[in-house]
Amino acid sequence: MLDELHIRGLGVIDEVSVPLAPGLTVVTGETGAGKTLVVAALELLRGARADGDQVRAGAERALVEARLAPPPPAAGDWLDEDDDALVVSRELTATAEGAVRSKARLGGRIAPVSALGETVGESIDVHAQSDQVRLGEEARQRALLDRIGGAPLAERLAAYREAYRVWREADAELAALRTDARERARELDRLRFELEEIDGVAPEAGEEEALDAELARLEHAAALTAAAEAAAEAVSGEGAARDALGSALGALRDVAGIDAELDALCERAEGLAAEAQDLGLALRRHAEAVELDPARLEQLRERKAALAGLCRKYGPDAAAVAAYAEQVRERLARLEGGEERAEQLAEEVERAARARDAAAQALTAARAEAGEHLSGQVEEHLADLAMGGARFHVALTPVEPGPTGADRVGFVLAANPGEPALPLAKAASGGERSRVALAVRLALADADDTPVLVFDEVDAGIGGAVATEVGRKLARLARGRQVLCVTHLAQLAAFADAHLVVRKATTDADRTRAEVSVLDDDSRVTELSRMLSGAVDSELATGHAAELLAAARQD
Repeated sequence: MLDELHIRGLGVIDEVSVPLAPGLTVVTGETGAGKTLVVAALELLRGARADGDQVRAGAERALVEARLAPPPPAAGDWLDEDDDALVVSRELTATAEGAVRSKARLGGRIAPVSALGETVGESIDVHAQSDQVRLGEEARQRALLDRIGGAPLAERLAAYREAYRVWREADAELAALRTDARERARELDRLRFELEEIDGVAPEAGEEEALDAELARLEHAAALTAAAEAAAEAVSGEGAARDALGSALGALRDVAGIDAELDALCERAEGLAAEAQDLGLALRRHAEAVELDPARLEQLRERKAALAGLCRKYGPDAAAVAAYAEQVRERLARLEGGEERAEQLAEEVERAARARDAAAQALTAARAEAGEHLSGQVEEHLADLAMGGARFHVALTPVEPGPTGADRVGFVLAANPGEPALPLAKAASGGERSRVALAVRLALADADDTPVLVFDEVDAGIGGAVATEVGRKLARLARGRQVLCVTHLAQLAAFADAHLVVRKATTDADRTRAEVSVLDDDSRVTELSRMLSGAVDSELATGHAAELLAAARQD
C-alpha cells in the first residue's frame, strides 16, 4: 500500500506531502483547487504519458515520489535484500520547445518509464471519470470482461491467440504461394540469379581478414624481401653485429675466472652472439621464402573485388552474404515446391483453423461464464444505487475470428422496466451511465485483489441517497486494502477513514499554489458543511454534516 505521496512542481502544486493510510481516504476541495493532481501524480507513477504542461510554471522540473509498503510483488529486481518498502519516483523536465523529458527511479535506481507500469501498475488501479465514455467502447468492454474472468479466462485467451497466430501465418504463406504465377516466376528468376552470383564466389565467413593479410604480403613482397636481406646483412654480415659480439667474447674470455661480475657479463655476451647468429639465419630464410607471384596477386585482387560486389548487394560482410544465400535457398525451395507445397499448406491451414475454432469456442464459453457473473454483480450494485429495475447483460455476438477471439463483446442495458435493452452508450442518461460505470468498477474490484484503488470523481451525476450508498460501498471495498477517492459529495466523504482537503493559497509573490491538509473530526464537519451548502458558517449545514459523520460511523 501507499505510505506517503510527495509532489513538487506539478500544476498548481508547489510542494506537498500527502500521508496515506489503509482504508478509505477521500480528497475534497473547491473546483480547480488541484484535487485531481493527486490522481495525476499516481498516474505518472504508474507510467502514464507525461505532458510538458504538467510542470508548474516557473519550476525547472516536477517530481512525484511515493513509498509502497510492502513492496509490490513485481519489485524484486529493484530491491535490496533487507528492503521492506519500494520508493518510486518520476521526474519531469519541460523543454523550451514545449516537450518534456521524463526520468523514473525504482528503489533509488534509474529505470525505464515502462518499468513503472510493470512494477507499480499492478498494485495501483486508477478509475477516472473519463471511463464513463470509454465504457461504451467495444475494446474497453472486452478488456473489462476478460479481466473479470481472471486466470482461467486469461489462459484460454492466451491459447486462442497462439492458435490464431499459427493459423494466420500458415494462411499468409498459402496466399503468397497462390499469388500471380508471373510474379512468382519473376521472383524465382531473381532468386536463382542471386544464388548463382553468390555461389560463383562462394564466400566464407571471416575470410576477409586472411585475404587482406595475404594481399598485403604479395603487394609488398619486394620491399619485404629487401628489408629482410638488409637486416640479415646488418646482423650477420661481415663486420656486422655478430662479428662485433665475437670480438667482445674473445676479449672477455681472456680474463675469465678472475672477476665474477665480468664472467656474468661474458655469459650475456655469449647469449647475444648466439641470438644474433639465429636472427641472421632466420632473416635470410624469410627473405628467401617471400614469394613474388603476380598471378596469385591478381587472383586475390579479383576475389576481393568479387566479395566487395557481393557485400554491396547482399550484406556488410562475407558471413552476412553466406547467411543471405541460405535464406534464398529456403525461399527457392518453398517456391519451387509449387503445388506440392501449396497442398501441404492447405492441409496445415485446415488443421490450424480447426484448432483456432476450438480455442475460440473455449474462449467464448469462458467469456459467457464471466459475463453472467459480471451481469449479476453489476445488477446487485445498480439496485443499491437506485436502479433496481435496471437489467444489465453482456452480449456475445459471433464474428469472424480475429486477434481477440470470435465474438464481439457488448454491454447492454435496459435502464428501466419495460424499456428495450440497448447498447450502453445509447441506453442510459449521463447519471445512469455514471452509476453503471461505478457498478462495473465495483464488480471489478470485487473480482481482484489490487491493493490500491483510486477513484477520480466517480460520483458525477449522482447525489442524495445514491451518494450515501456509493460511500458505503467504497468503505466496504476499502476493508483490507487502500481506496483513494476524489469527490464533491459530502454523503460519500462522510464514510472516509481519512479526509484530505486541497485548498488554494496565494504566496507573497502573488503565485497560486495548492495545499493539502489532513482534517480532524472538527475540521471534517466544517468541510462537509461547505460541501453541502457552499458555506462553512451555516448552522443547518453544520448540523447536517455532523449527522452524516455520525451515521457513517454507525454503518
